[in-house]
Amino acid sequence: MDATAVEEVTDRWVAAWTTGRTSTLFTLLAAGARVESNLDPDGDFIEKLTGFAAALTSVSVFTRTVIDQRVALVYDCVVDAEQFRLAEFLVVTPTGLIAEVRRVYDLYAVERLMPELLLET
Repeated sequence: MDATAVEEVTDRWVAAWTTGRTSTLFTLLAAGARVESNLDPDGDFIEKLTGFAAALTSVSVFTRTVIDQRVALVYDCVVDAEQFRLAEFLVVTPTGLIAEVRRVYDLYAVERLMPELLLET
């Protein structure tokens, strides 16, 4: 898979989670995808991801780096005029599915601006 194809998969992933299209997220994840997140390491990743997206005032990609089938993304996130960053790392399979997702949230910002995301469900 070339860099352009990896970028296209990444663009679909970003568009899906930032607009809350949960069904699209499921179609992009490979079976048995490895998912890690410091927001809810033992919970439902997709549920937390869509809740996070819904709580944001806006989100945009600040930077994207593609090396082979690995992608590093840094997002600018805004809630009530406060900006903070989110880092995400993806591994895309040769078939165009996402085999690995690692997210690093600014937990200080989440705690201040979206405390409901830290509550046990």
